[in-house]
Amino acid sequence: MKKGKQQKRSTAKIITAVLGCVALAFLIGAGILYYLQTRPTVLENVTLEAGQEVEIAQFLEEGADPSKASLGEGEEIDTSKVGVDLVTVIYKEKSYIVCVEVKDTVAPVGTAVAATATPEAMPAASDCVKDIVDVTKVEASFKEEIDMSEAGETTAIVVLTDEGGNTTEITVPVTVILDSEPPVIEGTKDIVVYVGETVSYRSGVTVTDNKDEDPTLEIDNSQVDLETVGEYPVTYTATDEAGNTSSVSITVTVAKKPVQESSGGSSSSGGSSPSGTQVDSGDMNALAQKVYDQIITDNMSQMQKAFAIYRWVKTNIGYTGSSDKSSWEAGAYQAFKNRSGDCFNYFAAGKALLNIAGIQNVDIVKSDTSHSRHYWSLINIGTGWYHFDCTPRKGGGNFFMLTDAELADYSESHRNSHIFDSSLYPERATESVQSKVNYSKGTVSQ
Repeated sequence: MKKGKQQKRSTAKIITAVLGCVALAFLIGAGILYYLQTRPTVLENVTLEAGQEVEIAQFLEEGADPSKASLGEGEEIDTSKVGVDLVTVIYKEKSYIVCVEVKDTVAPVGTAVAATATPEAMPAASDCVKDIVDVTKVEASFKEEIDMSEAGETTAIVVLTDEGGNTTEITVPVTVILDSEPPVIEGTKDIVVYVGETVSYRSGVTVTDNKDEDPTLEIDNSQVDLETVGEYPVTYTATDEAGNTSSVSITVTVAKKPVQESSGGSSSSGGSSPSGTQVDSGDMNALAQKVYDQIITDNMSQMQKAFAIYRWVKTNIGYTGSSDKSSWEAGAYQAFKNRSGDCFNYFAAGKALLNIAGIQNVDIVKSDTSHSRHYWSLINIGTGWYHFDCTPRKGGGNFFMLTDAELADYSESHRNSHIFDSSLYPERATESVQSKVNYSKGTVSQ
């Protein structure tokens, strides 16, 4: 009896143990199944490369179905900017918060651009590199300052740094110029010369430089023909030892020399002239300068100065019908000294004052002398050549900056008063300026 009871107890224990193992296995299996069914399929942290295209699968566990996932409404991820942000990912209608970090691990690239450096103008690092490629913003800086101790060729290193801190060093060729200021040419001016005369191109011209004590000056007068009437360009070019250059251009006007009589002859209305006399040009210039200082102010334009000269000569010299034609200087001296003379004196006095004003002028001599002789000028204030005649006439008329057509209109109705050989003189302007001149008020407008 006792032995049978012990066997029953042992069997019950075995059955209980088996049932416990089965129950435990069931619980474990159920737990695994529950985990598999409820585990998160959306990653908590995602790292993206700057510039990388965003795909929803990048936010899911392996094996998750991308077609059942999407970013939250209105959510955007900008991979062009480095940084960290939180976004909402929806998977099977359940929302998850994901931490997204955009990193930039790729260094920028670029191409060197040769530069020039002077003490006055140093190049910017950004100007020394082109064709920069990177998905984020890139800043350029010099690794070290450019060595400016000696002129010549050297190199500089430009460092490109993107938002991710990635750097690229680019070697840039640099030309160091310690003197970048060109020489200064002063004293040049337009020149009027008569056919057959010579020109001293360097007279009164100076060249200075901030570094070079002896810069070179070259004068290109290859186009000038001193035997032919016309206007010719001349170019002055100065160069210093650093290679800096500057240029100035002038115009050389070659004109026919007027016929001047030593004695006798007649003016526009006839009459005799006294014998030639020696005149000191310094005395004549002193008289002209005195008049000039009385009628000209610094704030006048060249046109206003020319008109002031025209009015003074026309109204302050009395017509006598005779003059000393030994030289224009002698004619001007007589006009200023005696305040009298004929057309030659009016012409000469105007020429003296125009010269002081720095206004280009060319002498004109009437070509048809069958009735009378006459002298006047062409002037150029920078707008072309115009006729300038200060002599008062019985037939009236004003002759300040006239075109050929305007002068011919008067001449044809006044016994060919201003006939001249146009081929002997510079080409004249054709645009009238008479609308700017008020003869009664003595003013001109610009």
